[in-house]
Amino acid sequence: MDNSIGNNIRTFRKNKGLTQEELADLLNVTPQAVSRWESAVGMPDVSMLIPLAQTLGVSTDALLGYDMIREDDEVTQRIKDTVSGMWDDKDRAGSKLKICEYLSTETNIHPGNYEIVKEYAQETASLSMYWDDKLEGFFRDDNEHIMSIFKDCIKKGTYLISHCNDRTLVEKTHHAIAWIYIHMREFDKAKEHISVLPELTTTRNREVLEMESVFFDKGFDAMKEEIDKKNVLMFCALARQMYFVSQNYGWWGQKDEAVEMCSWIDKILEAYATRPESIDKKSYLHVKTMNAYHEMVALNKAGEKALAKEVYDGFVKDLNSKDFISDELKKETIETLDKEISYYSKYT
Repeated sequence: MDNSIGNNIRTFRKNKGLTQEELADLLNVTPQAVSRWESAVGMPDVSMLIPLAQTLGVSTDALLGYDMIREDDEVTQRIKDTVSGMWDDKDRAGSKLKICEYLSTETNIHPGNYEIVKEYAQETASLSMYWDDKLEGFFRDDNEHIMSIFKDCIKKGTYLISHCNDRTLVEKTHHAIAWIYIHMREFDKAKEHISVLPELTTTRNREVLEMESVFFDKGFDAMKEEIDKKNVLMFCALARQMYFVSQNYGWWGQKDEAVEMCSWIDKILEAYATRPESIDKKSYLHVKTMNAYHEMVALNKAGEKALAKEVYDGFVKDLNSKDFISDELKKETIETLDKEISYYSKYT
């Protein structure tokens, strides 16, 4: 049991996106009362427990800390460590299937460990890529078993979406299930999950307001640190987009348009890299590596093996010139590129 009801109230309130004042208005109590509850100075009256739970969208057991389906950190770490040890870079599809089978069992044992259910959804989304005929086309002789994993994962992921109060876990699970449905060619179902995710058509995101709030509260000097934090988040979102763009152009586009797109992406990455504090180094290296790799794929598919080798050599030279990247990360990055080339050797 969680010994602090106040901590639970604070967590569930923030998950609902409510301020203390807004929660107080909904419960017809004073903001000071909510503050006392959350700081453990006072306790809500017994008569307040049901309306408090209903307002926060949780059970009274969860509010009191008796929720039997809450995460267990030790179990979560054990499972994640096991999954990490199961990955085989030389047998990606096979090890991905074993991971999903393992997580299917663990989520039966720990159905309320939402972190692991989310992991199961993400790993199964990756498995669906290896299964898809348009991509890798593995496991067609074991199609019934693969479909049973997809259905099991979707069922557990849907339960998470309906019951979990952590918006990040819910969004990641929606995202993963959408990918599974896309690879299953069930596009209407995929769209149901896609439609509830945040979109770029509105620029009214929380990060801008959080950044401005710091300025008006503490001034520009305090805001500068917040600006770099938000820039990193923005870079990570852009990096993910650029990864998928280069991937699709590299594999499916014409050589000239693929090379042009990959060159454009690299210029964007280099512009960000002029301010290292505004990028996530691992995201930067991942996208830069895969962008070079996807350009090599396009060139090799067009029979331009000498140009593909030039891209590889140029990538290594450019990487080694980066002062803000450690030698260890440089080595790991080149090893990653070499692994991709080795795994997809028939294309590169």
